[in-house]
Amino acid sequence: MPNPVTQHYGSTGIADRVLAAIAAGGQNPHQLLPEMLFPFDQLHARELQATEDHVAWLAPCPGEHLLDVGSGVGGPARYAAAKHSVRVTGIDLTPEFVEAARELTDRCGLSDRVTFQIGNALRMPFPEGSFDAAMCLYVAMNIADKTALAGEIARMLKPGGRLIWSEAVGVDGQAPPYPLPWGRSRDTSSLTTEAGLRNALESAGLSILEWRDETMLQVDHARNARQASETPSPERVMANQVVMGDDFLERRRNYLAGLEAGALKGIAILARTPR
Repeated sequence: MPNPVTQHYGSTGIADRVLAAIAAGGQNPHQLLPEMLFPFDQLHARELQATEDHVAWLAPCPGEHLLDVGSGVGGPARYAAAKHSVRVTGIDLTPEFVEAARELTDRCGLSDRVTFQIGNALRMPFPEGSFDAAMCLYVAMNIADKTALAGEIARMLKPGGRLIWSEAVGVDGQAPPYPLPWGRSRDTSSLTTEAGLRNALESAGLSILEWRDETMLQVDHARNARQASETPSPERVMANQVVMGDDFLERRRNYLAGLEAGALKGIAILARTPR
């Protein structure tokens, strides 16, 4: 039976669509730089701004090895490698995402530092303690067993390894509108609450160092993006629409409506494994 998550995210020709959008914006896709992809490959709330904030918060040191769980088309991994001189291994369940991530990374000349493979985040094919730090950016809304996910990431990290985890959470008694960016229906959405998320991380043995409610940051960002998209231009072909499909604008509007109505929150967490 097809996996509903890979069905939701997967489509053919992702890299070709991204490269065509770059060309339409007046840049040469045959001389690709990581920053040329940033408008198109940051598939989470606040896009590049969030990646910059969260990777800086993770504070990777040059030469460290990072794990990117749910790496999508490789945007945050390439950003971290290019801007912080680290190695990154990405894992994603969706074959089409991994295929696109590999092609775009190779075209950027980063394949020696950034690699991707298809895999299940609940059963990762790496030796225990392989990584210095990890990112899990807006992935867990598609995974019901968040304690198992947190535990598997913790298993991958060295003692004292850091984790940046961002996630949209629900609010008790509130129902967000669908479709949403990570699920067109409740069948592909596994929202938890803030309390449930905290319990999942702590039950996995992770120490929470800092907890941020980024809801209003996301609301402001989405409003600005909505205003910009009302004036069409090659740069505002709505990057995530290029990768995620023509209905992404509706899904983004619903996400914003859920945030504004108090049915959703955007949470970011810095955590660490025991030393």
